[in-house]
Amino acid sequence: MINDQMIKRLEKEFEDVQSAIDEGIIENMTVQVQYENNSANYTKWNVVIYGRENTIWQGGEFPGILEFPLGYPATSPIYTWKIYSKNRFLHMNIYLSGKTCIDILNDKIGYTPARTCVEILKALEDFLYRPNPKSPTNSELAKIFEKDLPQYEKMVKEFVQKYMEEKKQSEKN
Repeated sequence: MINDQMIKRLEKEFEDVQSAIDEGIIENMTVQVQYENNSANYTKWNVVIYGRENTIWQGGEFPGILEFPLGYPATSPIYTWKIYSKNRFLHMNIYLSGKTCIDILNDKIGYTPARTCVEILKALEDFLYRPNPKSPTNSELAKIFEKDLPQYEKMVKEFVQKYMEEKKQSEKN
């Protein structure tokens, strides 16, 4: 059961995130609370990360959901990237399901209850641009990244274009 203390923390965290966006501390991102039955559900946030200009992710809009489990803040939140087709999200640290493999969201490695949502969201955006080939969920992509960076960059650019086409198609349906 969700308790008042958890909701108060999430409300404060959400306010802090909005302030960080307004102040430019968090860039290239929008964050909204999900609504259910006309009521804010602070345990699920809709996030969109926009690909930075002059990067291989440029032109992309990458939505996902940041979910806070009942044990939060003792238990880390979970971030899942939106997938529009049967293809996986082309990132070496994202599982087929869209779940994210990142230390800051791992209770055993980098997450502590003292972590703020501003820190987590900044890390998620940075994660897009700095994949970790030492801990891949897609080992084949990690090998390409390490052995043939231009090929990796070409693959990501093609993925971004296809992802955006699939996103537009899903919005029409």
